[in-house]
Amino acid sequence: MYGEELSMIIFVPLGLITAVFQLIVLREFCFSIAKHELAFVLAAGCWIIACACGSLINPPKRQMQLWSLPLSAAAYSVTVILIHLIKSLNKIQYFQVPGPLTIGLALILVGLPALTMGVILRWLLQNETESPLGRLAAWPARFLAFEALGFFLGGIIFTFWLKDYTNPLTFSWLPLLLLPAIQERRLRILSICAIALITFISSANYNNVIKCEFDQAQILINRGSRYGPVILAVKSKVKNLFSGGSLLATSEDKAATEEFINSSLLAASVQTEKDILFIGTAVSGQIEEISQYRLNSLDCLQINPLLWQFVPSFSTHRLDKRMRFITGDPRSYLKTTAKRYDAILMNMPAPATLALNRYFTLEFFQLVGRCLKPDGIFSFSIPSKREILSPQFAKFNSSIINSLEKVFPKKLIIPSDTMIIIASLKKDIAAQDLIDNFSIIKPPTEFLTIYHLRDNLEPRIRDYVQSRLDKNIAPNLDLYPSGFLHYLALEQLKFYPRLNLNLENIRKCIIILLILGGLGIILCVHMPKIMALINIGAIGFTSISLSSILFIIFQLYGAALFWKLGLLIAFFMAGTAAGTWVVGKIKNLRPAFLVWVYLSWMAAALLLLAGLKRLNTINDASLILYCLALSCGMLTGSSYPLQAKNLTKNGLVNRKVPGIIYAADLGGAFLGALASGIFLIPFLGIPESLFALALLNAIMALVNLRR
Repeated sequence: MYGEELSMIIFVPLGLITAVFQLIVLREFCFSIAKHELAFVLAAGCWIIACACGSLINPPKRQMQLWSLPLSAAAYSVTVILIHLIKSLNKIQYFQVPGPLTIGLALILVGLPALTMGVILRWLLQNETESPLGRLAAWPARFLAFEALGFFLGGIIFTFWLKDYTNPLTFSWLPLLLLPAIQERRLRILSICAIALITFISSANYNNVIKCEFDQAQILINRGSRYGPVILAVKSKVKNLFSGGSLLATSEDKAATEEFINSSLLAASVQTEKDILFIGTAVSGQIEEISQYRLNSLDCLQINPLLWQFVPSFSTHRLDKRMRFITGDPRSYLKTTAKRYDAILMNMPAPATLALNRYFTLEFFQLVGRCLKPDGIFSFSIPSKREILSPQFAKFNSSIINSLEKVFPKKLIIPSDTMIIIASLKKDIAAQDLIDNFSIIKPPTEFLTIYHLRDNLEPRIRDYVQSRLDKNIAPNLDLYPSGFLHYLALEQLKFYPRLNLNLENIRKCIIILLILGGLGIILCVHMPKIMALINIGAIGFTSISLSSILFIIFQLYGAALFWKLGLLIAFFMAGTAAGTWVVGKIKNLRPAFLVWVYLSWMAAALLLLAGLKRLNTINDASLILYCLALSCGMLTGSSYPLQAKNLTKNGLVNRKVPGIIYAADLGGAFLGALASGIFLIPFLGIPESLFALALLNAIMALVNLRR
């Protein structure tokens, strides 16, 4: 018995390698190409289906021993390199959102290393089937527990030790952990030499790859961080600072900084000393501009500790004791601080990701409101147009402003290609007050003059923009991110100028498709073999869909998804290993057990739905999300032994069962990733997505009960 288990330990390093490769590839894909978390869900689905396809490939055993490990290292290296180059090959800037064609090609690239990991899985399963110690017939789902354990270890290692990596290609050596699976010594030596060569060549050329990605700019700094790569590039004597794929600042931001800071602070009381909170990276002259006003204290707040190292590179102002540089999630800080401010200024990139969108939602504005003094002002900017506000721009601007107005009854809009919005809880903000205050204090600006300010505040333009805003557009919420969705549509207008996104019609179509899918499952109830595969696929669909929702919630409430993603996956895979192991030990496993699994999935979805608003009020909701990930994994793993038993009862040979379970489960997970990333989360929102998953599992429980 213990000999059989010992022989399967080889699946542990397989899971570890897969976890690290997957986490790094998905991070690089999101930061360099897709820029947002829903594309991450799609990329995870592509990884899953490619891995499933690889597990169905069955080349000769000797060729597997010779080529599988070097090919996996090569596929990983090539994928990472091409992910960094594909946008530059299509003449797209690093920080820009690409079109569907570029993203589609990148999604195919994501599948390359996953395909090789699936092939290696098939090879190891073949070894176990032929080995006298590894009789999978005794328990066909046993290997899944060991692979899940390796995945758990990989997630833990990544989160605590590898999250700040700078050069992803240095991990190309990881397939060497599977050397014990190669029986011939000569083939082992060849694999070691090939993988070492691949690792050395690829990692040594990573800096050249980054230089090509940034259009031959000089890369002064390239540092990894828990929130993504931080890169300082210089081209044509202009410094550009990037973090997590977004352009944070340039050395040529002087005019924009003058306009935003002065327009904002002119709306505050200019005769008194002020407590000011600045949210964002203060590296483009913001400190200099703010310091021109009467200042009691200035708190600069942003989430990535690495970025504060760049302040001396951009700022020329001498820092003093009135200034604090705070590292932390702005939402968490606003939720817990007792300090109240006369002005809160926010300089964040456009809501091109859910991590950024969380700074433009109703919930965030409520947090800002609680930290303002009664006559305090809150100011931020969003992409817009000054004189011709297209329908898509109007929808995007409306979703943000409609959210703001639910908290701040007083506001002033300053139209431009970057619209400045100044809001207050009680203080009336008049355009003439800004002009009068400018004349009084005469700030020493280089670009912003009183004539520019008057032009920006021209009543006719402000009235035009206000008339284009639509009160019927849904406000931007954490759980219904309409602002994020409208901004994505706005970005795609570069590729599809006639794109007109009607969210309500798409919602109706999705609901109809969900109903038809449920009816299709019910019609298959009297087809045992098909239902056996549907059951496996439904578990995969539910597990990846609910996990995707957990990922998005984790990002909404903590903005640390790409840092702690490994930990979330680790808890999920630990639960999978435990569920598979414990349930597999049950001797008289009855089909009714599957009904309870589905009912448990339904209960998990409904409990999460009921507690969504409560999660937003908890200081550290991540602990609850880790527990939910563990529970989802246990439910997933607990179904595998019974699925194996059902397949055997339906006439399948035992040695074929593991591969079928693996492929069908990942196939369902792939469909779940597509459904969650493209339809459920963006168009239905998180609450309705959870309800749809609960309904699906209720149908599956009912169907299996009737069988």
